[in-house]
Amino acid sequence: MRDWHLWTAVGRTVDPLSNRKSADPKSTLLEALEHPAERESKSEAPQAPRFAAVPMPSKAPLIAASKVAPAQKSIEPNLKRRVVRGREPIDATLDLHGMTQDKAQVALEAFVLSRAARGDRTLLVITGKGIKKTGYLQLEQKGVLREMVPLWLGTPKLGPLVAGIETAHQSHGGGGALYVRLKRGRER
Repeated sequence: MRDWHLWTAVGRTVDPLSNRKSADPKSTLLEALEHPAERESKSEAPQAPRFAAVPMPSKAPLIAASKVAPAQKSIEPNLKRRVVRGREPIDATLDLHGMTQDKAQVALEAFVLSRAARGDRTLLVITGKGIKKTGYLQLEQKGVLREMVPLWLGTPKLGPLVAGIETAHQSHGGGGALYVRLKRGRER
């Protein structure tokens, strides 16, 4: 019985649809769309709701598609095991966090070219995971740099220098980093 009294008290605070100006918003919208001339002549008539224009897709994609296939070859499993355990040293590390695509590409090219000229073999390139939250408990993978670095390493400028690419072990950054193995000087 107490619930009935509570419900009646709540019901008194609610404005029923029949007492509102427009009981059926769909019919009001259709009526406004069918007779636009009458609506303009009546200054007191309620305005039809305006809808935002449908967003057009951007002309240029955020991730530039490369015509060059990424370096598909991975490094040897034994080498990766040695790097993870610390038996094979990582000669140099490059951190691309916070860089734009253009700056990151220039930095990566300069880094790989200079390290190859120096004779280094094993590099660690940190791209970041690029995980973004799209909603409650919904994550969107694939950061731009994470996606583009393997493509850049497969370009004609860097491709002949790279022997293999592999996702780094968790201790070196996991999915947000790559091991890059360079070819020996005589293999190039």
